[in-house]
Amino acid sequence: MIGVWSMDLTILEVPLDYSNRSLGTTSIAFIKLAGKNATVASPSIVLNPGGPGGSGVDLLLTYQDLIGQMLGEQYNFVSFDPRGVNNSGLHLDCFSGDTKARSAFYQLHRTGATNISSTSLEEQYYSSSIYGEWCNNAVVSKSAHSYYVTTPAVAHDLLTFTEAEAELAGQSPSNAKLWCYSISYGTVIGSTFASLFPDRVGRMILDGVLNAEQYYNNYWTDNVNQMDEAMETFSTFCHSAGPEKCSFWGPTPANITARMDGIIRQLQNHPVPLSGVGGPDLPTMVTVSDLKTLFLNALYTPLALFPRMADILHQAEGGNVSALAGMYDQSNSITDARLAITCTDSYRRNRLTTIEEFEIWVEYTTSKSKYIGDLYPIFLEGILCRSFRPHLPDSMVVQGSQHPLCLSLLFGIL
Repeated sequence: MIGVWSMDLTILEVPLDYSNRSLGTTSIAFIKLAGKNATVASPSIVLNPGGPGGSGVDLLLTYQDLIGQMLGEQYNFVSFDPRGVNNSGLHLDCFSGDTKARSAFYQLHRTGATNISSTSLEEQYYSSSIYGEWCNNAVVSKSAHSYYVTTPAVAHDLLTFTEAEAELAGQSPSNAKLWCYSISYGTVIGSTFASLFPDRVGRMILDGVLNAEQYYNNYWTDNVNQMDEAMETFSTFCHSAGPEKCSFWGPTPANITARMDGIIRQLQNHPVPLSGVGGPDLPTMVTVSDLKTLFLNALYTPLALFPRMADILHQAEGGNVSALAGMYDQSNSITDARLAITCTDSYRRNRLTTIEEFEIWVEYTTSKSKYIGDLYPIFLEGILCRSFRPHLPDSMVVQGSQHPLCLSLLFGIL
C-alpha cells in the first residue's frame, strides 16, 4: 500500500519476485508533487528517470519548478527511485566497503581511450572480469537478492504503483492506466512497461529515446552515429557567437574545427606532464583521454558546457592544458547501481562477452566518431557485464529476439 504522501518520500512495498511472492518484499521510494491547478482526482504523470541508476526522486526535486510548465499544471507529478537506486531497496556495494580494492580495480581497468596505447584495449577487456566477480561475491555473501533490479521488475513495480494509487483514490485498480514521461534510459522502462502491459498504458511520452533492443543486448551503436555532427555544432555556434562571446572563435567554422583537431593530434602525440611543483596539486599527465572527456561531457550539456569548452580549448591552443588535468579520472561512470541494472538486464542476451566482440564494437564506435568513439566504450563500460552471473527468474528478464519489445508500438501523447 502507499503511505501518506508528502514532498519528502513515501514508500511502496512491492514483491521481490512477482512470480514467487513468498520471497518477501522490497521498498520503492516515490515522491509526488501536485500541479498548481491539480486536485486529488487529477491524473498523475510518472517521470521515469534516466540512467540506469538515475534517481527519479532527485529528478523531480531538481525540476519541480519547471515540470508543471512543461506538462501542464492540471496534473500531479510523481517519480521514484527504481530498485537498487538511492532511497529504494536492493542496494549493491560490489566491493563491500573495501575502498582500496575498488580503487585498485579502477587503476587496472580505466586506462583511458581504447587506443591510447598498444595494450589499452586488451587491458580493459581482461581486467573487466574483476568487477563482475566482486559483484557476484557481494550478492552471495551480503545481499542475496540484489540482482533483482531488472527493468522488467521495475515495470511490474510501476503497475503495482498505478493500481495502488487508483485504489487509494477509490477507483478500480484493474482499470488503472499508467501515464508517464520517460527520459533516456527511462524510455526503456516505458517501452518495457508497454510491451508487458499494453492494455495498461494511458498516455506515454518517450523523450530522448534509447534503443531498447540495443540496450538489452548490451550493444549500443546508435548513440555514436551522430556524435561528430553534434560536435560540429560547437564550431558553428562558436563562429556565429563571435570573438567576444566565444574565446575559441575563428573566421570560419572549418577553421575552428581544424584547430580543435590540431589540439587532439598534439595531445595524442605529446601528453603533457604537470609537475605540481610549488602548488597544491599532485603530479599528473594530461592526455587525449582528458580532452575527449571534455567533448563527451559537453555533448551531454552543450548549453552549459560549450562556453567552458571554448575557454579550455583556447587555453590549450596557447599551451596551457591545466584545465584538462584529471578530467578523465574524475569522469568515472562506474556505479554499482547502474551496472547491476545494465548487466542483469542483458545477462541472457549480452553481445559483449569475448575479446573479439569487444574489438568489433570498439572498431565500430571509433569509425563513427573521431572525437569520442575511442572513449565511448570505456564510458559506457558494457564490457564489465561479461562476468556477471545473476540467478534470475524468467519473469525478470527479456529473452530472445522475438520478445514483445521488438514490436513497434504507438502511444497516446499528452
